[in-house]
Amino acid sequence: MEMKQSQLLHYPIMHREIVEAFALTDRNIFIDCTLGMGGHSLHILDSFDNTSVVGVDIDMESLNKAKINLSKFKDRVKYYNIDYMNIFQSIGLLKKKISGILVDPGISMYQLKEETRGFSHNINSPLDMRKDRTSERYVETAYDVVNSYSERQLTDIFLDYGDIKRAPILSKKIIETRLFKKIDTTFKLKEIVEKIMGFPKKGRSHPAAKVFQALRIYVNRELDGLGEFINKIPDYLKSGGVIAFLTFHSIEDRIVKRTLKKLNDSSVISLIKPYPMTPTDKEIKENSASAPAKLRVAKVL
Repeated sequence: MEMKQSQLLHYPIMHREIVEAFALTDRNIFIDCTLGMGGHSLHILDSFDNTSVVGVDIDMESLNKAKINLSKFKDRVKYYNIDYMNIFQSIGLLKKKISGILVDPGISMYQLKEETRGFSHNINSPLDMRKDRTSERYVETAYDVVNSYSERQLTDIFLDYGDIKRAPILSKKIIETRLFKKIDTTFKLKEIVEKIMGFPKKGRSHPAAKVFQALRIYVNRELDGLGEFINKIPDYLKSGGVIAFLTFHSIEDRIVKRTLKKLNDSSVISLIKPYPMTPTDKEIKENSASAPAKLRVAKVL
């Protein structure tokens, strides 16, 4: 069964560039650290006949969709429902045996459109934002954060994970609003953001996008231990193995950039390009969500 792009419900951002980077390796075993619905892995498996993929995702619902989308590849794919930052100690990977690793921690269109998640400011839903709703590690929801954190805590989250300039004013307004009613839906939070930050200008993203991003990153602890995880990658990749890392916001990209640079300066890896690749104009036209993406690629020495 040939899978059409529309059936994946997730456009695999910069998949052409990722396949080209992985073509430089021996094309044996690749790790897709954030499998999602399988979009990137589908292109990798279709491109390299004898390749297998270790697919990892913390979101069991997305993983089940990926199993359907990648079913034609059968035993060429192994699936693991874990946090990708735990893969090296959790699934018995052999050191110096992996051909390439892909990390794409963005949110898929499926997750954005799922009406019970609360990831999107365009869909009215409960404020949850957890990628894994079964784990004891991720108990707090965005609702808990917005309705119980102090003004200082909220400001720190919006500044640290969203670079939101009006964070102190926004946090104060949230505190004032919740004194009279709970902020329990995405639209209620979006309305507060619009009162403080206004409506988007033509061609600009909605100001709520960064607020939702900051809460999502915090709730899922997306950046905790990221630098340490990247430092471990070269131990598991073969010489010539490729690291491909997609980032979607400046805070995350700074961590990836600095960590890869240190590894490059220590002659552990070699940056294939000293600067990140970005989506082509054609891709952005096809999928506007790809616009902020940056792809950093390095080869293990």
